[in-house]
Amino acid sequence: MQTAYFIRAAALLLAVLACAAGCGRSDTDTIRLAYLQSDLHHLPAFIALEKGFFADEGLKVAVSGIFRAGPEMLSAFAAGELDVGYVGLAPAATAALNGVADISILAQVNIEGSAVVCRSGCCSTLAHLRDKTVAIPGHATMQDCLIQKGLRSAGLTPGMLRLMVLKPPEMLQSLRAGTIDCFIAWEPYPSQAFVEGHGEIVERSSGLWPQHTCCVLIAHGPFSRSRPDNARKILRAHERACRFIADFPAEALSIAERYTGMPRAVLEQAIEHMQFIPAIDREKVSAFEKFLFELGYVRPSRGTQRQLEFFQ
Repeated sequence: MQTAYFIRAAALLLAVLACAAGCGRSDTDTIRLAYLQSDLHHLPAFIALEKGFFADEGLKVAVSGIFRAGPEMLSAFAAGELDVGYVGLAPAATAALNGVADISILAQVNIEGSAVVCRSGCCSTLAHLRDKTVAIPGHATMQDCLIQKGLRSAGLTPGMLRLMVLKPPEMLQSLRAGTIDCFIAWEPYPSQAFVEGHGEIVERSSGLWPQHTCCVLIAHGPFSRSRPDNARKILRAHERACRFIADFPAEALSIAERYTGMPRAVLEQAIEHMQFIPAIDREKVSAFEKFLFELGYVRPSRGTQRQLEFFQ
């Protein structure tokens, strides 16, 4: 009887240990992914999730954050709450170069894909933005940098207009209500304003900064350095998703409808103004870094100059 008791006790202990070990592995192996709310630029993430491309690589990926702007996501990276994310180059580079977040760039997501939208009859060129109220998604976002690039070309400075921060869904509401004159946002919000008849496209990002890198796929530094094989698998799934958009555009738009909640007519208009290219042009990234320094968004560091980390 005593022997049977010890056998049962040992079996129970082994079961508890096996469960604990299994649960630990599950938590550790789950890769925490984030993207921006209703951002068509992040269509490769939606496709990789929907079509099981991450799972095909043997990865367990969970959406751990849907953010309304890039700087918010980078705060989560700084807190160690995310492993990988789709976000604009501007907030990613600003956080990395200022030493706020330890990240590495895995790939590019898209080029271009933002636009300046104004109320009908309000403005026809960027030069007309003087004294107007213009909304941006946040400071040190891609759209903030793009509008500042455009203002320079038009001979204006940010002080010549009223810049305010609004999240893209709020921009549409404010434009309809007439509380702002213009906004700059990522697609599909500009196309939604145009299709619904609430705004006119004054300038697309292709005109503000031709062929500019827009969003990038980033990883938390400790994740990419300690789990490089998983980082490579994430990269392969991302590249496969980018190819899927080119090969199966109709199905890609159907997936975009589910993840963005936007009408198909809006998405069809929006997707025409961006390209999904995973290979990143480092020279263009370097030019963008220089612009961030010019704007004062990146502070010169003492001692060794910080550099963006690219995953190899």
